[in-house]
Amino acid sequence: MTMGFSTIFKVLGILLTGLVIVTILRALTIQDLVKFSKFPRKSDNFLTKDSEVGAYAERLAASLRIRTVSYNADQLDRGDFIKLHQFLEDSFPLVHSSPNISREFINTYSLLYKISGSNTELKPYLLAAHLDVVPANGSWSVNPFDGVIKDGVIYGRGATDDKHSVMGILEALEYLLREGFEPQRTFYIAFGHDEELTGQQGAHVIGQTLSQRSVDLDFVLDEGFYYLKDLVTGVTSYPVAMIGISEKGWLELELSTAMPPGHCSIPPLESALGVLAKGVANLEANRHPSMFGKGPEYDMFSSIAPYADPFYRYLFANLWLFQPLFVRVLSQKPVTDSFHRTATAITIFQSGYKNNVIPGSAKAIVNHRVHPAQTLEDVLAHDKKAIGDERVEIRVRKYIPPMPISPYGEEEEIYRLIGDTALQICPDCAVAPGISPANTDLKHYVKLTKKLYRFSPAFVDPITLPGLHGDDERLSVRDYKKVIDFYLKFILNADDYHLFLKKKDEL
Repeated sequence: MTMGFSTIFKVLGILLTGLVIVTILRALTIQDLVKFSKFPRKSDNFLTKDSEVGAYAERLAASLRIRTVSYNADQLDRGDFIKLHQFLEDSFPLVHSSPNISREFINTYSLLYKISGSNTELKPYLLAAHLDVVPANGSWSVNPFDGVIKDGVIYGRGATDDKHSVMGILEALEYLLREGFEPQRTFYIAFGHDEELTGQQGAHVIGQTLSQRSVDLDFVLDEGFYYLKDLVTGVTSYPVAMIGISEKGWLELELSTAMPPGHCSIPPLESALGVLAKGVANLEANRHPSMFGKGPEYDMFSSIAPYADPFYRYLFANLWLFQPLFVRVLSQKPVTDSFHRTATAITIFQSGYKNNVIPGSAKAIVNHRVHPAQTLEDVLAHDKKAIGDERVEIRVRKYIPPMPISPYGEEEEIYRLIGDTALQICPDCAVAPGISPANTDLKHYVKLTKKLYRFSPAFVDPITLPGLHGDDERLSVRDYKKVIDFYLKFILNADDYHLFLKKKDEL
């Protein structure tokens, strides 16, 4: 019997040793999930010149001084949108005078440009951004609408969401036109005016307009993820160029209770406010289940494994073994927790009207960002179970389904096109697919193409991230040059990409 146990332990020891060796070898030899190599990555081949960066930065700062704020559908600074239109026309004279470029005002305040190419056999594509910004409250160190440039940094609402893209795209196109660029491939530029209000009056109408004209797009590239520095668990030495291949859905729920009101001198054993408060606390404490592996999360971390710090490289390279442990690691931080599950946020709680009256009703608003692997029914079932009280009524106020997952990977040329261009700007970056936790205008273009991607070529880190919809939104002048460089190279690369594919097929 002793010999039997001894043999078992020896076998287990051999198996464990073998497992350790295999996992270490995987970590040491893991390579990029997608090998991006289409275009040269030298940083000295960009056409934008450092001597011009000051003028570029000042134009972006000037655009930030125009208060194109989206408060609600009935409260837009409409005059400022007209002012921004004129500013763009004055700032980019070649874009607005070229015989090959047309500009349309869509629903008065949104803009649609068409840049006509010489080869009608090539499918057109669309670059998207938005003109509006969210309100600026809180405690800024500068006036959010002064467009201040201080210590090499551009401050202002919209600096990274999303006027840097609007201005970066037009700066790149103006430069190319000045250099005599004549595109082979037709492309569109769409600037919605109410993205922060879900885009119903802007991008939605642009999408309808293109659909009515039977425009068949190859792909759309909109805002979304950024170059993420020190924001992805386990990756501290390299930025991660995260390409959004999908985005979460939006679900807004109203939770309510109704019970007899009363006087504080004789309180009931339970009140509407107390019942709802307990239900909301239960909901917040019981997060939605992890969807890791049911979306692109596995591929995301496999893609960044070669760039991860040693321990996390080992972990990412062996997710087949350590997935349960890794899900627990992801769940420790809000940013990474949002990667793999439906997020829950309690945004409004209302009840009571007098300090000595027990209210007969209470209401709370819950915002979910729904993972693409879950349905509306899945989310409601979880919430009902988590709340655990039939007296809490759940009502759907608004629902936007998650976006479908766009093609990505080794064989998807548009994903590679975006990744290749991102690497031209930042050769030492990792490139990975991801699900955007925020909503964009892309939902309004789903009828035009299945290839919808989200990448905004600005660098964001733990210091600048809170500025997105928060205080002191900012972008360094140096990084803004990279934004322009990205769009410049992207337009050139998209124009020539069919030639690279043809050469590849001929090899």
